[in-house]
Amino acid sequence: MRIFIEEYNTEWAKGFSILKAKLTKKLLSKKPIEIEHIGSTSVLNLASKPVIDVLIGVHKDNLDNHIKPITELGFFYVKEYEKEIPNRRFFYKNKNNKRSAHIHLVESSSLWFRRHIAFRNELRENSKTKIEYEKLKKALAKKEWKDGNEYADAKTDFIKSVEKKLNLY
Repeated sequence: MRIFIEEYNTEWAKGFSILKAKLTKKLLSKKPIEIEHIGSTSVLNLASKPVIDVLIGVHKDNLDNHIKPITELGFFYVKEYEKEIPNRRFFYKNKNNKRSAHIHLVESSSLWFRRHIAFRNELRENSKTKIEYEKLKKALAKKEWKDGNEYADAKTDFIKSVEKKLNLY
C-alpha cells in the first residue's frame, strides 16, 4: 500500500469546520464536549494525507453514549481498535471510496487527549519541528506499507521524541 502525501490544502480547515458544526449539533450534551482538529491537516502549510482527523473529548465514562450519534452522521465505528486503546472510540468516513475523515473519541481529561493537542500545537508553533515531520512523512510515503497503521507506527519514534521534549511523560 502506498501513502499519498499532498501539499497543504485550505479545504481541509473548511472541511473540519463543516464537520465540527455537524458534530456539535448531533452531540448536544449537558456535559462539555471539546471538538478539535488534529493531525497534519490541522497545521497550516504542512503536507499531509488528505484525511481530516477530529479529536472529540467528552466527560469521563461517557464514550459509548456518543457512538450512535456519530454513526448516524455516516461514520463507521471500528470496535476492534479498543483492544489496543480501550479508552478511545475510533470512527472513519469514506468519500469516493477513500478515507476522508477520522474521529478519535476519548475522555477530555486523558493523556491521549493532551498528547494529541500538544503535538498539534508544537507543529503549529515550531517551524523546525514541522519541517522535520514533513520530511519524515514524505520519506515514508515513498515506501510500500502493509496498511495505514504500519505507516502510522513508523512515525511513532519521532512523535514520542517531540512529546518527550514537551514533558508529556
